[in-house]
Amino acid sequence: MVLGVAGVGKTTFGQLLAEKLGARFIDLPAYVKLHKLYSGYDERAQAYIVDFRKISIKLGQELRDEKAVVASIYPFKPRGVEVKSIIILRLRPDKLIEVLESRGYPRWKIAENVSAELVDEPLAEALKKFDEEKVIQLNVTDKDFKILAERVAEAFEAGVERELSQSIDWVKVLESLGLLDEVLEYLSKYGGGENLF
Repeated sequence: MVLGVAGVGKTTFGQLLAEKLGARFIDLPAYVKLHKLYSGYDERAQAYIVDFRKISIKLGQELRDEKAVVASIYPFKPRGVEVKSIIILRLRPDKLIEVLESRGYPRWKIAENVSAELVDEPLAEALKKFDEEKVIQLNVTDKDFKILAERVAEAFEAGVERELSQSIDWVKVLESLGLLDEVLEYLSKYGGGENLF
């Protein structure tokens, strides 16, 4: 399973990794739309309202005897399927702002995603659902996804994927680059309180 906030490259990386591993690739948002596994659309949040129990059952039935890479914003367990590893893609918050602005996201939505990335929310959510030894964090800032997917596939084949996991502290990184104030100012200006955390 490949996780991360919007804009970190889950779909691109997930497709490349699936290709290298000879596995099926599933982009969860596209899968949800295709199979109508939503109960509505939240205009304000600009997101489908989904039932992860239904998704878990449907995906579990489909993937029971199949190797797959699933890209999702949210961690979940497909029913009856062992999730071997959870790869969390992490992108430096200032770069994430650039990516999401280039995609035309509203600023409040950018602030929401950047805030989640800054405080390690994808990691915290994954650790609630899965054992720590299954969780792998990858800093994808300025990385070539083809090369990264190749490295990760090789590590899986050698059984040493845990060695790829990185400890990431964006506050410390941004501080060392003199960018922390700029990112915090963006969050303060566009975050709107309830959207921050």
